[in-house]
Amino acid sequence: MKKTLTFVAGVLCGAVLFGGGAALASSGVLATLTRQVFYYNGDRISLEAYSIDGYNYIKLRDAAELFGVPIEYDEATDSVYLGEKPVQTVPTAPKIADGNAYARADFSTEANLAVFNEVYTREAYNAIRQSIVDRDVIVAGNDANGYNAAYGYAHFVDSTMTFGSTGRTYQAMNSVLGAMNGYYFYLLGSEPGLKDYYKYPGYAVCKPTVHGYFAEANRATDGFIAGLSGLSDKEKVKRICEYISDRIDYDYDPSGGINEMFTSAVPIKGNCGTYSSAFVYLGQRAGLNCLWEKDDDHGWNEVYVDGEWRTVDVGYYDTALTEAAVFPASIPHTDADPQKTNFVKELLVPGSTK
Repeated sequence: MKKTLTFVAGVLCGAVLFGGGAALASSGVLATLTRQVFYYNGDRISLEAYSIDGYNYIKLRDAAELFGVPIEYDEATDSVYLGEKPVQTVPTAPKIADGNAYARADFSTEANLAVFNEVYTREAYNAIRQSIVDRDVIVAGNDANGYNAAYGYAHFVDSTMTFGSTGRTYQAMNSVLGAMNGYYFYLLGSEPGLKDYYKYPGYAVCKPTVHGYFAEANRATDGFIAGLSGLSDKEKVKRICEYISDRIDYDYDPSGGINEMFTSAVPIKGNCGTYSSAFVYLGQRAGLNCLWEKDDDHGWNEVYVDGEWRTVDVGYYDTALTEAAVFPASIPHTDADPQKTNFVKELLVPGSTK
């Protein structure tokens, strides 16, 4: 429906309120509380507005809330941000490791607190979550080594890590990133030129990148991904399962990977790992939140659809080829590391495991 509300947003500085709904701005302009009725998308709304010289003025914050636009005041810079606040860039001075974690916000407050413990820490969550939120901006400015010099990365510090042994948190986060790597790769590391890094070997940032190895697969699947535009997430999952199944014949010994699967004129041989890796690759390209999951002898996927995490086993679907097999009610396997899986789910969709 056409929007029918027209307004001019203004600010009355140093106003003194008078009886009868009038205000006098510092410039001497008299403002009176308007008696007009306002409608938005056909519905009558309550809106405080002042009439000045025949124009209606409302508070900028009221206008932002009415139209669903985020608004934030930054006291440090005396700035007002409408819409998305720009991501932080690196300071001009070289970054110095000091043993403290850093993120521009405490993203962990939005997550299910049950996923955190002494290994799966809130500090590590914040560092990785920030890179996920800013992924597209970071990737767009990456150099050939997958580093964006114009971006201020968040970081965590695993105090148990030494140059001779991997810390428990660092090791766990490597495994976490492995469960969601596909079209996008997330790698732990540090910024080039970081000062005093030798004092804190457990220092880590999360660097998202698009792996150049998949260039052939990207070109081969561009048309398929474009065809998913506008579909529901549930329908995207179904199409992806069909697309993968047409390109793999199950075999315990795979004959190729992502590139071979999508560029070969005939189906390749593949096992459960081939199916599940292909799903994450295509799912991420299609804008789905998805991850790998496994036990001792099988791999499958989880995908966030219609407000919940759903199991997807493309290998099973390839044998059943039924509508019900897209989202099986259960599978005869148990996740080998549910703590890690829930941590990944919270990274991708905060609050989704509550």
